[in-house]
Amino acid sequence: MKFKIKEGVPLPIGRGKPRKYDIPLETMKVGDHILIEMAKTKIPQEVKIIRNFVLRYRHKNPNTRFTVRQLEEGVGIWRM
Repeated sequence: MKFKIKEGVPLPIGRGKPRKYDIPLETMKVGDHILIEMAKTKIPQEVKIIRNFVLRYRHKNPNTRFTVRQLEEGVGIWRM
């Protein structure tokens, strides 16, 4: 089988996996807090997803600091 090499073909835009939460971390100021309310049974599973979301944001924005905590009524995010 022969292959033909082409020049100047643009790379298709990757879609990736859609976000489960669209948390506005970029608009948060130091001292701000977001509460994501959810059922108590979902909190342990969802807090991991939210922590990973925040961690990925921090890798792209290393000058920002956040903390994510489990609360009785859901998951809280604080900008520090």
